Amino acid sequence: MVTYKLVFCDFDDTLVRSGDRVGEYTRRAIADYRAAGGTFVICTGRSRASLEKQLAAVYGDASGIPYICFQGGTIVGADGVTLRRLVTDRADVVRFSDIAKERGYAHAFHAGGEVYCESRTPETEDYAAKTGCPITYIDPSVDFARTYDGDFDKMMILSSAATRPGLDEIARMPGGGSKLMFSGPTYLELVPAGSGKGGAVRFMTEYMGFSRGDTAAFGDANNDADMLASVGLPIAMRGGMKDALDAAKLIAPPASEEGMAHTLRMFIR
Repeated sequence: MVTYKLVFCDFDDTLVRSGDRVGEYTRRAIADYRAAGGTFVICTGRSRASLEKQLAAVYGDASGIPYICFQGGTIVGADGVTLRRLVTDRADVVRFSDIAKERGYAHAFHAGGEVYCESRTPETEDYAAKTGCPITYIDPSVDFARTYDGDFDKMMILSSAATRPGLDEIARMPGGGSKLMFSGPTYLELVPAGSGKGGAVRFMTEYMGFSRGDTAAFGDANNDADMLASVGLPIAMRGGMKDALDAAKLIAPPASEEGMAHTLRMFIR
């Protein structure tokens, strides 16, 4: 038996330290929690392709696993069926792509299950390494934001630590049908206005027949705050971003110490 029947967990710097592999202790803790009757759902800003590459390492078997990605914009049920998919407003993608170019920020487009960038920089290479998804580099003259004929799941504006302060000004700019959120200190994301981990968690909780009191969630970043505010037991990782820490009722050791796994074991009776 478990004290919290449904647990939502951010991926990077929560379930695992960003760029690292899932630890064996973490994998076994999740397996033991599920064997005791719990449901464990990853809720991440990562793309669907990036997350799907990690599922087998987390669960041992990627089949029958529900998950949430693209900052709550895409929700996938245990049967693999997409329950919800939101797309980012094209006019906003064009506008903020222009702003990123004018201010010298690298940016990445998530579209059609791929990641596209118009320039290769240390920031884009670091992003590819952390997510495990290759980047397709395209000629800047193509103006991808204006010419791509499909939908955009999201757009990332990437900075270094040195250029990070400039992202705050961009983050304060209003979107149209989209919104901006930080998923990490140097990652500013443009996502659909209706997305957000909190809404996705509430959707999944109701869809799976649970109540808020049945739920707990782990997160570390500002984009996790609304997820934490939507569950019965909100847990932030020590050293996390301010909004996540403020939303938490419990602080767990950091991902580098497999703190999520140690705390998850407390839910097993």
